Amino acid sequence: MHPADGGIVRLVNSCGVGFALELLLTGNPVTAQRAYTANMVNAVVPHDELLDEVQKVVDSILRCDQAAIESAKETVLEIIGRPLHDQLRVEAMWGYALCGGNPTVMKRSQEFFDRVDRGRADSTPTPL
Repeated sequence: MHPADGGIVRLVNSCGVGFALELLLTGNPVTAQRAYTANMVNAVVPHDELLDEVQKVVDSILRCDQAAIESAKETVLEIIGRPLHDQLRVEAMWGYALCGGNPTVMKRSQEFFDRVDRGRADSTPTPL
C-alpha cells in the first residue's frame, strides 16, 4: 500500500534510499538494532530500562532554556527537505528570532563554551 502521506519521503530522508527501498519493497520486519543503525530510532535499551532512559532524556531537555528548545524544534521542522542554502537561512532566522537577545540563552551559551554548564555529560548531575 502506498498511502501518500509523506512516510516514504521521511523514511528516505532519515534512513537513506537503500534501506528505505529494502523496507518498502520487501515488507520484512526490522530488528531494534537494525532500526538504530538505520537512524530510525535514537537508542536501543532493554525493555525494563526504558522508563529510566526516557526520564534521563526528559531531564536533559527540561534543564534547557525553553526558548532554545522552541528554536531548535522549529528549525528542525522547517529545514526538512529544503536545499542547504535554504536550511542555513532558516536556521539563522529562527536562531536569531527566538534566542538572539535572550539573556538566559546567552549566559548558558557562555557556560557551555567555558565548559562549566550544569548537566555537562559525565561530570555533574542534571537536577531539575
